[in-house]
Amino acid sequence: MSDDRVERVRARMIEHGVDVLVLRPSSNLRYLAGSARHGFLVITPDGPPEHVPDASSLIPVGARVAIDPQMPAHELLSIQERLGPQTLFASAEPLIAPLRMRKSDAEIAAMERAAVAADRAVAMASELRWSGATEREMARLLRLLLLETGHDEVTLVTVAAGEHSAAPYHRPTERVINPGDAVLVNIGGRHEGYCSDITRMFVVAEPPEDFEAMYSVVLAVHSAACEAVRPGVTAAEIDEVCRAAIAASGYGLFFVHRTGHGVGLDQFEPPYLTSEDRTVIEPGMTVSVQPAIYLPGLYGARIEDVVVCTDVGARRLNQSPRLLIVTDR
Repeated sequence: MSDDRVERVRARMIEHGVDVLVLRPSSNLRYLAGSARHGFLVITPDGPPEHVPDASSLIPVGARVAIDPQMPAHELLSIQERLGPQTLFASAEPLIAPLRMRKSDAEIAAMERAAVAADRAVAMASELRWSGATEREMARLLRLLLLETGHDEVTLVTVAAGEHSAAPYHRPTERVINPGDAVLVNIGGRHEGYCSDITRMFVVAEPPEDFEAMYSVVLAVHSAACEAVRPGVTAAEIDEVCRAAIAASGYGLFFVHRTGHGVGLDQFEPPYLTSEDRTVIEPGMTVSVQPAIYLPGLYGARIEDVVVCTDVGARRLNQSPRLLIVTDR
């Protein structure tokens, strides 16, 4: 268990007036304890942290309790029923999220290894036979590649061909991938506990008509948005850089999701690169940057890398080439 992390979360408990912090097996527990054990981890402002099968046994009636936001409802209800209405419950997110957002050097090194593994999976995917396969078949192969490159768990695989690449949240189907299709590939997983997340665009044989011009816009915007990740800017300002650049190209109506999100022990975590998130970016924060343009019924394009904020600006953890990956297979 990291004594330094426990002491920092205790300081935040005192600051927020919290008597007891209760974590269940989750990424928050892994962050503080180094592993996702069974049962609950109970932390108070003094005394040693305790792993117990029943958290309510260590919570005084009437205490102010911060609960792991990843706790299932039935577990929370069980604790509440045992302690009664005098005990106040709130989310532990304000306590832990600010600590997790800023990664240590060791965490960044682990995330870089995850990014390298994802880059290798993309490179291996470019050697696969795409033409004539279905989206589901390719998604299955990509899952195997992530595991082959050292991922312990696969958390996301998107294969979206042709008109499906214009659907931001598409799930692989039995659609056959044909010559002339643009194919959006988004993959990620956990590697040594930390997440990878990368999106690249494939085309089979040759790009669709006018696709390369649109893709060049996404490529330029991605570069600008990555460069905007630096100390002192807000998450909202990075989102605005991306959104303004796409709007200036004439495609403003066709960028329909956030610019990115935090990546770490979880695939999606704060900060979120949206117009509403006023989080000030600091060195050690790691975010995905994923500008996109989606033309309904035709095709879409997205590029995504994991980027770490350093003292002097952004450093991309993914090094896989961002040019269109053309395969004749």
